[in-house]
Amino acid sequence: MAFEKQIALETPVGDITFNVNGADYNKYINSTQPNNKVQPATNFLLNTVIEADAKKLKELVQQPGAALFLVGAIVEEYQPEFNFTVKKSKAEPSK
Repeated sequence: MAFEKQIALETPVGDITFNVNGADYNKYINSTQPNNKVQPATNFLLNTVIEADAKKLKELVQQPGAALFLVGAIVEEYQPEFNFTVKKSKAEPSK
């Protein structure tokens, strides 16, 4: 079961469209490290951008911080919204 979504972003160089699926998303999340965020973000963007928009994306990611802002917008749009509540354990003594 692959959750696939096409996401279009308005950018200073024009609209850029990405085709994101679960495998690409998981690979990005798993490759992100505290001391290595830009390269995984850039790889994710280049792997998911539609071919027609690749040139615009390559131009845009040359700007400092652009890859992180773009990937943040895509991940926010891609992830479903979750509302979980942790229930109190019945084994805990009352306070």
